[in-house]
Amino acid sequence: MKTYPLNEARADFSKLMDRALAGDPQRITRYGKDAVVVVSEAAWAAKTKSAASLGALIAKHARAGTFGEDMIPEPWLERPLGKDFE
Repeated sequence: MKTYPLNEARADFSKLMDRALAGDPQRITRYGKDAVVVVSEAAWAAKTKSAASLGALIAKHARAGTFGEDMIPEPWLERPLGKDFE
């Protein structure tokens, strides 16, 4: 993945788009820090379809019986509320 500072990306945006459309994501930095990545519409659509939604993950764990196994069922019993401010 090639990285461009914002001023270079602005000057060569058509080249940047051509590379992204060819399947090579392009990173743009702002003030020396990673800011955005330009990808093709096809790559974006493929990525978003492969990611599970929150509802799908909850349903999967509910069906498997593993939903909330590592959660404290009543956290207020572990530590009385309001005791932090005495």
